[in-house]
Amino acid sequence: MQRYKDLIKKLLHIEDTPERTALAYSVGIFLGFSPFLGFHTLCGLAVAFLFGLNRFAVLLGVWSNAPWWIIPYYVGATWMGMWMTGFRIEREALEEIFRLGTEKGLFESDFWACLTSQWGFLLSFTLGSLILATFLSIIIYPFSLRWIKFYRLKIKKRGMDGNSPRGE
Repeated sequence: MQRYKDLIKKLLHIEDTPERTALAYSVGIFLGFSPFLGFHTLCGLAVAFLFGLNRFAVLLGVWSNAPWWIIPYYVGATWMGMWMTGFRIEREALEEIFRLGTEKGLFESDFWACLTSQWGFLLSFTLGSLILATFLSIIIYPFSLRWIKFYRLKIKKRGMDGNSPRGE
């Protein structure tokens, strides 16, 4: 937990405007919760480079999708996508996908052939996670902006009072 707090402190000390820092963080949130599993970090670095955003802020947002909530998030996103598209997957097909994934692994062609045969499932996964990623990034921007501004104002006031910030 201390390491995460240290990363947040670094985010708050970025020498960019609060608006650009919050934007970079929210773009990272979008990418981190997008359907581009396995490519989040690479996408984050590419977007940060292409648009001149702070790489650290983007990557902190990307890495917010921690391993312990990846599965619940993507299951929920896929169910939402299925609800929106009206797609229903047969139980046998879902069991076969899980069987191939656990027995042969996620990098085997049999797994991917079975998964891609369920195009509606992939569409639901993609649509649901894109919509939720967009929602999360839009929600996080004003919160992170207020937080960054509040923190920087607090640090500035400490400096004006002659008190040096403790460890910050």
